[in-house]
Amino acid sequence: MTHKNGITILFITFSLMLFGQNRQEGNLVISGGGLENNNSSVFTQLIDLAGGPDKASFAVIPSASGVSVQSFEYFKKTLVSYGVKPDKINLIPVAMVDDDSTEEVDETTWINNGNDVQLAGIVRNCSAVWFTGGDQMRTIKCLVKNDGSKTPVLEAVWEVFHNGGVVGGTSAGAAIMSKAMIGGGNSIGALTHGVLTNFEGDDFPESDGVLLSKGLGFFAHGIVDQHFDARARIGRLIIALFHDRENFTYGFGIDENTALIYLGKDKKLKVAGAGGVTIINTAKAEITYHNHLPEIKNLVVSYLEDGDMLDIQSEKVQPSEIKKPTLGYEYYNITNPGKTGIFTGYANSFRDLITKNLIDNKGANEIQNLNFYNDDDAFLVTMKKNIQSAGFYTDKPDGKDHYTVVDIIMNIEPVTIEIKPLKN
Repeated sequence: MTHKNGITILFITFSLMLFGQNRQEGNLVISGGGLENNNSSVFTQLIDLAGGPDKASFAVIPSASGVSVQSFEYFKKTLVSYGVKPDKINLIPVAMVDDDSTEEVDETTWINNGNDVQLAGIVRNCSAVWFTGGDQMRTIKCLVKNDGSKTPVLEAVWEVFHNGGVVGGTSAGAAIMSKAMIGGGNSIGALTHGVLTNFEGDDFPESDGVLLSKGLGFFAHGIVDQHFDARARIGRLIIALFHDRENFTYGFGIDENTALIYLGKDKKLKVAGAGGVTIINTAKAEITYHNHLPEIKNLVVSYLEDGDMLDIQSEKVQPSEIKKPTLGYEYYNITNPGKTGIFTGYANSFRDLITKNLIDNKGANEIQNLNFYNDDDAFLVTMKKNIQSAGFYTDKPDGKDHYTVVDIIMNIEPVTIEIKPLKN
């Protein structure tokens, strides 16, 4: 695929009154899960933020994992492959599930180690802290006291952050980063059942709604969600945002094998890795309910991929310098995209809908997609371009499609579908 484009627009105004002042000086590397060890874009930037291979020192907290030691060893091996010294990678034994690979150790005894001041001292002397994947609720139980205060280990993590170090995590280690934390649920469950803030038990039923609780709060600029496109989580992130829109108007959905990097000193967000980050702005959106089902209008959605940046202070998106505008140079010309099924050849992931089917498609200014939640009822999702919308594209350096999408309008409407045979 080739785009013959004109002059690249370097900055696009991001239609939001986005972020307040933030005094935090540290950096964050928030991975959407499925982080592969050959993802050099993420790992090299993580290590560079920690001081570089020769100086970086890591504290790895496997509190969310059900196989804590295995998770640590895998991450350590990956760091070593990028030049980090093995003796600078520290296991911080905080966990609550036994790892069956260590017969001589019962990791359930680590559940209260967040209160260990010696472990806190190890964390404090590192330049980076990494949280593994698993169940984000376990990390909260291990590192936050019953009265809501921080354990010594968590206090030490905050010291690393405030001193200019880097705090990161993958999957569950990403979910904990925001002040409001998504603990479970799927999109259809969230749209049909709403938000739950209390749940007793270990496994939240995915279709019962979206579970929302308090995270650790390192990322102060919105709610983070992970495994985003692969698990179609945009609906649950939207409903989570509307639950407390006075405090959180922005959501950041991070794809697998991808990271959202927050550069505290420069107040910038950067995307790294194989997928993208979807940014949802609810500031001007409207929500009404029909038979307890939400109708949502005027969401603003943007999508950034590797090398794209958002300057928090100027509220502008800076596409990767290798990308060119799609406007006027669209590759596709599909007049009726979006309602995909087994008789069409077009993919229907959210990423494909807003890139190939909309921003890079001169045949349509609007697309629609039906999402059934029972035999007769569905949510009709409409996405459309407006005067602020912009797109960018490149197939460099790997020959694959890479996009940036800025300011798409998104509406969600509950509908009933009546199917009747066509008779003469």
